[in-house]
This record gives sequence, C-alpha cells and structure tokens, in this order.
Amino acid sequence: MFIKECKKNFHSIIFWVFVTVMLLGFRTQFVPELSQRMAEPVPGLESYGTMVVESPEIIMPAAVQNLVGEYLQGYYAAWPMSFYKKVYLKEAERLEMAAVIEELTGLTGEEFHSFTEDESCILPPGLSYERFRELMQEADRLIGGGSSYSDRNLISQFGQAPKRYEDALTEYRENVTGAALGEVYARLYCDYMGIFLAIMPVFAAAAFGDLDRRAKAEALIYGRKASSAKIAGIRYAALTGCLLLPLVVSFVYTVVRLNGLYPEMNIVWGKAVLLTVVWLLPELLFVTSFAMLLTELVSPLLAVFVQGIWWFWAVQSTELSGGITKWTLLIRHNELGNSSVFRSGQGVFVWNRTCYFILAAVCIAVEIMVYEKKRRGYGGWRF
Repeated sequence: MFIKECKKNFHSIIFWVFVTVMLLGFRTQFVPELSQRMAEPVPGLESYGTMVVESPEIIMPAAVQNLVGEYLQGYYAAWPMSFYKKVYLKEAERLEMAAVIEELTGLTGEEFHSFTEDESCILPPGLSYERFRELMQEADRLIGGGSSYSDRNLISQFGQAPKRYEDALTEYRENVTGAALGEVYARLYCDYMGIFLAIMPVFAAAAFGDLDRRAKAEALIYGRKASSAKIAGIRYAALTGCLLLPLVVSFVYTVVRLNGLYPEMNIVWGKAVLLTVVWLLPELLFVTSFAMLLTELVSPLLAVFVQGIWWFWAVQSTELSGGITKWTLLIRHNELGNSSVFRSGQGVFVWNRTCYFILAAVCIAVEIMVYEKKRRGYGGWRF
C-alpha cells in the first residue's frame, strides 16, 4: 500500500511542480553561496557588521530610550503568540508604566513628557543591571507579554553592537573549521529551504487528497479492511516521504560541493545533519498534516488559502536572523556565521520545533478520527 501511494504521488503533476520549485529555489538562492569560500576579514574596513552582546552599557540606554518613545506615542509593539499587536494601556496601567519609567530615568513624569526623539535618556547612576531587568519585566507584564522588554527578547533586541575587526576575525576562525563549517552552511541552507517548505507542501497535499475524489475512488478506499489509522498513516508517510526527496538530493549536493570547496578540511557533518532534520522535518510534517486535515475536513481550496495567508504573514513578520519565537512557523538565519545569535535562541528553537512536531501528530490524529467517521457514513463538511 505504501508503494502504491508513492506511485500515485509520482504520477501527480503537482508533486513534480513541488519538486521543481524546491530545486529551483535551492539553485537560485543557496547554490551561489557554494561557489566561493567564506572570505577572511581584512583590516581597515568601515564596517564588519553587528553582533549581539549582553552588555549593560549598550542594552540599558537603548531599551529605556525605546520604552520612553513608546510611552510618549501612546502604544506599544508586542508579539503575543508571534502575532504583531499594538497595545494601548488603560489609565491605571499607564500610571504604573510611568512609575517604571521614572525609576529607569530618574526623571519625574513632567520631565520625561518633554522629551523629543532626538534626545537621549541618561540613566540614574544608582540603577543596577539586575534592577533594570526587573523593571523591564514589569514593563513587559503591563504590556501583556511578548514585547521587546521581555527577558527573552531584551538582549537580542537591544544588545546589537558593531563588530570590530578582531571580533570578525575571531568569528571567522571559529566558523571555518572542520567541526563548525558544516553547521554554519546548514543554517543558511535551512533558512532558504524553510521558506519554500512552509508553503509548497500544501499544494501537493491538497492535490493528493483531491485525487481520490476526482477518480471517484473514495468508496473503494473506505471499504478496505485496514483500519483508518493504518490507511491515513500510510498515505501520510508516503506523501511526506516523497516530499523529502528534493531535500535529500539538495542536501547531498551541498555536502559534495562544500567538501570540494574546502578540500583541506575534514568537515564533520553529524551536527549539520541533525540540525537540518530538527529544523526542517517538523515544518514539513506540520504543513503536510495540516493541509491533509483541512482537505479531508473541508476542501483543498481552504487548505491552500489558509496556509497561503499563514506563509505570507510569516515571511513578512519574521526577522532575517535572531527572531526565533516559540510559535513562528518560519525560523530564519539568513547569513553565514554570526553563530552567537543563533546559539542565544537555541532553547526557543528546540521548543518551537518540538511544538510543531507535536502539532503535526495532533493533526494526523484528528484526520484519522474524521476519516473513521466518513468510513462509517457520517460524511464531512466539504464545500
């Protein structure tokens, strides 16, 4: 049955469109990065980029300046559950926020109300970094969570510092080693492939589910002796297995090209393979299972529509690097190197991918229930 389902995919035009788009995206976006080695930084340049550092001297004034600016404009930016939201405080909360800002700046309400965007906040000399973080957490609580002032976002949002030549050189030497190089390129590979993987499987899954209806094969499938869990599970496994093929091919190509680009290094691929699996597999499993569920429950059209909106929002709202949140579908790291930024959010990364893996399992479980009801003659809610 698994082989039959795979053959059904291979005979689908939509499946080959999926393969073509994935490989074209890989060819146009990532392959150029494999044409030349990472350049060693040279002294004397005007800029070497930025890096994230937990430096109170950098974080504290930047965060306070931003908080004062949001207070004066009357609303705050927050991303609860990864969705952007303008937060307007009630009068009691606004007074509490004013008290927080007074302690952060050492100014009275009348004094910081007269601030302009061009002025810089001067922190009171007695304000410790520990107390500063407590006040930032209080500000985040008043906003409702998910703001730039939360403990998780504070460093990545306000700890941006310019790299010096020495910093850039140290990072280069850390990245261009046999132990680290595979993982460095794997992050960029996952960044590009993840963009396409967040939308393209929905077309294959919707077409896969609609194929039986067009062929009027539903009655035959529903009449099989096999359990609903077995039928739905095998169909899901066959689809995801086929959708993995362009990823396997492109990653193998990456390994071959990168080994040829750095022939003097014995590149260790274990961590890179693990990172790629943890990064991309939950995304593929979830998008495919979610599309199959909506297709079975309602219609292929709705599956494509919903996932298309989700994908568009994720692309527009996700930061290119360092913007990992607990629920964002797309995880981005659109640069070679800057490993410290990724490592700073590694715990959230693991949480995020674990949640999507669990959600994929939930979607399949619900689909099996729907499938079983249909086999018993209860029908569905398709339109």
